[in-house]
Amino acid sequence: MKIGYYVQGDADEAVVWGLARRWCPDAALASGRFRGSSKESFRRELGKSLRDLVGHKACDVVVVLTDADVNPWRRVRRNETTKIPEEYRHVTVFGVADRNIEWWLAIDRIALARELDCRVEDIPGDGPHLSGFVKRRFGLTDRDTREDAKERVCGYVLRASSLRPWIRESDSFAAFYDEARSWAAKNGCSLRNELEA
Repeated sequence: MKIGYYVQGDADEAVVWGLARRWCPDAALASGRFRGSSKESFRRELGKSLRDLVGHKACDVVVVLTDADVNPWRRVRRNETTKIPEEYRHVTVFGVADRNIEWWLAIDRIALARELDCRVEDIPGDGPHLSGFVKRRFGLTDRDTREDAKERVCGYVLRASSLRPWIRESDSFAAFYDEARSWAAKNGCSLRNELEA
């Protein structure tokens, strides 16, 4: 199996790596890149990237992740999935992180504190400081060690004893997980049941 992904940042990419290795360890990965750094360029390039990932790179499924930021994640999902060309909807698994991907990484505060070698109380609340804290502590803000930092995030996701807290504490992650399981079931793949893990 080949999994393509279209994401906005290093943390998002690392989360996809971790989930792919966790759920489909034998899958090959292919990244879809977009030019620009804004939400508008991300949306604008989506169709082109899906065409490349499915048509040229022969991906079986494409994971698209974006952030809700300050908006309700369901509304972001509803609006942004309309940007997926009809011919690629059946191969797309779409996730919207409530707030941002760092918030997903911080759902299980006990596990995150253990990973980052800090106290749970050191992790900021759900406000704007959480994202920066998570990025800094994983090393994602340092260009010289960014690839190592992405592997560390990937390892954190991969090693989690269960993603049950992520599913139970985040409606946005639960929706993404359900969509991934649904795609897997329709395509003859076995995807780990995290609620039983």
